[in-house]
Amino acid sequence: MMRVSYVGGIAILFLLSFFLSAGSVVADWHGGKALVLYSERSYWPPSDGWVQHNYKESDTWEKFRNEFAEQGWTVEFAKHVNASLLSNYDALFVLTPVEDIPDEEAQAIIDWVKSGGQLVITQNGTGTYANEITAEFGIEFDGRKPMEINNFTSHPVTTTPYQLNKVDGATARKIKVSGSSKEIGWYKGKYCLLAVNDSAGEGVVVAIGDEWMWSYTRPLYRFDQDDNKELLDNILAYFTRTCSVPEFSTPTFLIPVFLLAVLFLFRRKG
Repeated sequence: MMRVSYVGGIAILFLLSFFLSAGSVVADWHGGKALVLYSERSYWPPSDGWVQHNYKESDTWEKFRNEFAEQGWTVEFAKHVNASLLSNYDALFVLTPVEDIPDEEAQAIIDWVKSGGQLVITQNGTGTYANEITAEFGIEFDGRKPMEINNFTSHPVTTTPYQLNKVDGATARKIKVSGSSKEIGWYKGKYCLLAVNDSAGEGVVVAIGDEWMWSYTRPLYRFDQDDNKELLDNILAYFTRTCSVPEFSTPTFLIPVFLLAVLFLFRRKG
């Protein structure tokens, strides 16, 4: 009876300490819920909202909207953000700001990323407004370039589940990186158009030099051509993995081991 009680005590203590340690390192996961910023008009200047297009209602972006459900995500839309709203989402898509971002919104996004939020942010030839957010994470949109990414380094965003070979859009902004950010996609290796920061505080930032690769217009079938759709799929797959899977640091994982050792010593003394 004593041995059964001892084994049961070990099991209960291990499970309790396991969940305590896991709870301290797992970010909130909302089951794959994304927020996309949009403006009322399809083209600049927007009547309300500070991004370029009406990603919520325009037919041009229908395939982009539908792809979230195809990948097991839900997507909602907003013209503006604050800390309370962002706390409900796993990912935020800021697709090409076309005017100065309100200071309070830029700061809310930065703080949310640092706390574990996952951000996709683009900037095409309309300006460099996205830098108001990305500069905090070592990413800077620079001069205008044609949009074609045809050279990739190995990273989950470029390889999983699809190996990217070419992503094609319209007029783009090249990207400069510093600190913990890194280049992962270029045009012929000459200039970067795809970058990532995997350690943006507790969050992730994926920066792309254009958003038009996710549009769908006739006769230009951007979304379904080349690996444009696959880039979005890879990003969502990466976000699912990084946000939803528990990560155990060495100190927290040693908690159950320590408690088991203490229980064992008490038993030996008894």
